[in-house]
Amino acid sequence: MRWCIKHADMPESILDPFMGSGTTGVACMNLGRKFIGIEICEKYFNIAVERITNPQRQRPLFPDEPQPKPEQARMDL
Repeated sequence: MRWCIKHADMPESILDPFMGSGTTGVACMNLGRKFIGIEICEKYFNIAVERITNPQRQRPLFPDEPQPKPEQARMDL
């Protein structure tokens, strides 16, 4: 989800109406985006809250490294 949010042309705030365990929320927190999550199951909501608040308490273990750009292979016929 982090890759999707980072590389997509999305608004500053992200809405996840089926939050589950909070993967989208974690990605948003790591990227400094605002996040709104909705989850009907209390068990998953509590898991998501814990996962989303943890990135705010610590530094990232693996800082972003520049990735090589993918190149389109040329196909000569």
